[in-house]
Amino acid sequence: MNKSLVLHQFRARICFLAFDLFALALSWSVTVYLRHFLNPFFHLQLSVQDVLSSAPPVTGVLALWIIAALRIRGSDNSPYASLGSNILKVGRMALLANVLTIVVTFFSREFGAEISRSFVLLFLPVSFVLMICGRYAALLTLAAVNRRLPSLERVAVIGHGSAARQMVQTIMSTGSAGVKLTGVILPESGGIASLGPVPILGTTSCLAEVINHAQLNRLVVAQGHLEETELESCAKVSRRMGVILNQALTVPDRDVDLHLNNLYGLQLLELRPVEFTRFQELIKRTFDVIASAALLVLLSPLLLAVAAIIRLTSEGPALYRSTRVGRGGRHFTFLKFRSMYIDAADRAALAAKNEKSGHLFKIRNDPRVTPFGRFLRRWSIDELPQLINVLRGDMSMVGPRPLPAEDLDPDGQSREFAMWAEQRSRVLPGITGLWQIRGRSELDFENMVELDIEYIRNWSITLDFRILLETPFVLISGRGAY
Repeated sequence: MNKSLVLHQFRARICFLAFDLFALALSWSVTVYLRHFLNPFFHLQLSVQDVLSSAPPVTGVLALWIIAALRIRGSDNSPYASLGSNILKVGRMALLANVLTIVVTFFSREFGAEISRSFVLLFLPVSFVLMICGRYAALLTLAAVNRRLPSLERVAVIGHGSAARQMVQTIMSTGSAGVKLTGVILPESGGIASLGPVPILGTTSCLAEVINHAQLNRLVVAQGHLEETELESCAKVSRRMGVILNQALTVPDRDVDLHLNNLYGLQLLELRPVEFTRFQELIKRTFDVIASAALLVLLSPLLLAVAAIIRLTSEGPALYRSTRVGRGGRHFTFLKFRSMYIDAADRAALAAKNEKSGHLFKIRNDPRVTPFGRFLRRWSIDELPQLINVLRGDMSMVGPRPLPAEDLDPDGQSREFAMWAEQRSRVLPGITGLWQIRGRSELDFENMVELDIEYIRNWSITLDFRILLETPFVLISGRGAY
């Protein structure tokens, strides 16, 4: 592992540790005053001083948290965990630390220690929420620091043509912290082609010179783009120079799940059909109902305020309704806060200004959008009424974005992109998804197709939670919002 990557990991751990400890200490203090505030709901009335004397010591709580952190960090060795995975990890640490605190508290009473059980039970949700908020703050701080410091891992793609171009777009869209895609290295037999915003660094025949000149730490080879002898030569050079060499995999049928298995003395890559069980769908639907109902209640003051401002600042209704395509190709009424003038020009009149391809229509400075509408779109507040669609069962919290019915065929499918349309019609469309957390409107239609299929192929409850936890971070950064 190169020194810059080690420095990046050390800096990240220090940042996370500082924010986690601050969040934990703040949680302890908040719980003290919360327990006193909630006296009317408890049989035992406690003053702030009483709570302080009966609360578990902060040092003991910190010690239990460190045990939980070491246990969970020990099972996660990924140097480039996604934002969602990072926040899930601190959530697991907070939960485990609280469980340990509860166990120790209840056993301590058996030995005569008077520790408030009510404090411990309140501390669990408070610390869980504040530690997750602290991790968001740590990630934002770390991102700001990394922007001001040199890139930590410099990556190059080896390949040519459309496959290399797609790899470039995918790597850039994921936005991994501390990673810079420096360019593309062409195979000896590969022709020069336009590869987007990154330069061509050279060819594999002068790989050592390219590594030194571009200061590369990692090479990613497009599958099938190097002959066996050429790949062996690149592996030899990269091994000698301490550079990691990766081989990308291309799956012929994207409607499959990938598994590595050992059979008959061989390491085999298995391609299994993706299947959704009724139990999985029940869990997803239950979560959607609970989450959408809770958010509608919690955000009701904001929803009412936004609706009133829309009515006061421009003519027309507060809500915008359109026909979108949902699961199975069925049409449903899609809700958003209105962000455009009601007498705006027809979309057909602006077709020449469309900046996207395929079934997408986006204009960066759309003249139809109101001033307040630009604010709503910047922070994605205009999407909040879709919680009603989720509660109705037309949408899910996470899934592919629902497209306007007018952009697809009458049956909700696409003759031009048949496989993609068929796959996305298997699941409910969502408020957020992989497309939203990997670039939003900055991505083109081809990227959206790939991300839709990736989500469907790899769907799990954990993936949904990762996307939901990562979405606020993307909203705060404002990346790709217009």
